[in-house]
Amino acid sequence: METVSPRRDLTHDLLLPTLLFAALGGMTWAVRGSSGYGAAAGCVFAGVAWGMAWWFISRPVAGRPERRYDSAWIVLAVTAGIGISGARGWMQWPSFFEGKLVTNYAKGEFVPISRAYGFLWLFIAGMPWAGLGACLLAWTGSLRETRLMHWLLRIGCGIGGALVAWGLYVALPQLFLPMYDTLAERYQDLEHNPNLRRLINDSWQAIVHLGVYLGLLGYEAARREGKNVLLIATVGLVNGAGWALLQNWKWATEYWEGANFNFWRCWESSGGISIGIGYGVAYFLANRPLTADEATRKRARRPLAVPDTTWLAVYLLLAVLNALLLFETCEGWGWPLLAGALVTGPLYYAIRCRTYAREPATAHDGRGDPNLERVGLYLGLLLGLGISLECGLKGFFNIYYGDEDAWDAWLWQNLGPAFLVVLALIWLVPLVRPLARGYRGELFPHAAGLMWLVLLVLNVLAHLVTGPPHVWNEFVFNLYYMLLFLITAAVVLHYSALYRGARQ
Repeated sequence: METVSPRRDLTHDLLLPTLLFAALGGMTWAVRGSSGYGAAAGCVFAGVAWGMAWWFISRPVAGRPERRYDSAWIVLAVTAGIGISGARGWMQWPSFFEGKLVTNYAKGEFVPISRAYGFLWLFIAGMPWAGLGACLLAWTGSLRETRLMHWLLRIGCGIGGALVAWGLYVALPQLFLPMYDTLAERYQDLEHNPNLRRLINDSWQAIVHLGVYLGLLGYEAARREGKNVLLIATVGLVNGAGWALLQNWKWATEYWEGANFNFWRCWESSGGISIGIGYGVAYFLANRPLTADEATRKRARRPLAVPDTTWLAVYLLLAVLNALLLFETCEGWGWPLLAGALVTGPLYYAIRCRTYAREPATAHDGRGDPNLERVGLYLGLLLGLGISLECGLKGFFNIYYGDEDAWDAWLWQNLGPAFLVVLALIWLVPLVRPLARGYRGELFPHAAGLMWLVLLVLNVLAHLVTGPPHVWNEFVFNLYYMLLFLITAAVVLHYSALYRGARQ
């Protein structure tokens, strides 16, 4: 195993990963909310970038130190986790930083409120917004054996946390809704105070997501998975603090009075940088090269005898989640996608069991089933790039030709069948050309090409939904995205050269 100096270790375990994740966040999170991208779809756009980057720089390569969180399933885990966390809003809290609780924006009605509420609520919102992706990422690197019952308990803790949070919110609204006792009558009269309705929705969604996050974190703590706890807590706390300190860019008008800038996109980009920093710090703390004891434990938890039924539950769950997220936006193609995930999963499991039963028992390298690793990576790419491509093209057509709904339907009529074919191939190719359970070669010899595919597709889509170019507020973001692309490209090139050198 390669020995690295402390200085080089700091560079490759902290500085460069943080720079990469922050630059990706600055671009991808700024796209969230652009034409075509909203809520979960916009977060999927960012999630696939972070997931792919994490896997690319930590993936197992001969000659490089082994790491705990290096599974190809990371791409799907982070994409899905960040996507789920994006199914809520945040626009009712920025006014708190100005000392205003808006009750009716159209009529300019508000009541004074302490700015402290702004810091508090952005911290509450920021923790699970970044942290849910970290929860799913942590699942890929548990050192303790995780069987079906453990998975049920793990997921049950997340659901239980959500139910507890929801119950507390309903029973004790005065603890969660700002100035509830003072504004009780207005909170009951939502027809004349429409922004309070939005505040209620945003607040309960943030609390429920926080409940899921804390429930999943609590499970890892109860199982004494210290690195999982460290990973999840670091991402949540760093981003919670980052979002609170950003103050939603309300400070900008004090320094550039009268300036005309795109407020929400500046905030979104800063929020993405904050999330990226959280993942960079977590990478350094929880994903450094394994000790000899940790490496032994990691290999021991992944036996490659007849596949455990746990794997069936795991990848079926993730495959169905993949299909359901596509179903959210795919105009009628969701049912075939969901059926494909449900049918091919058990088929794959049954055939691979028979295949492994005929193979001799051989030692393995701790990477798990190589066929499942390939399935996991490509499912993540299909989810992330599939949703991003459809939404990006829809946004482009909407900006320059209008009628977003018509373009959305047309795009899914054409892209839906293609996505269904790709989903089937992802599952069926390993059946036709399976890898032996003791396979020791490079699973993804074209990993750098896949990383570049994600970078180029996402950057092109970002430019397509930023415009028209004659509007300075938009064009300046085109320049900004180009700068961020150069930064990410330089880091990716460096890691590509590093891994090529390690294999030689």
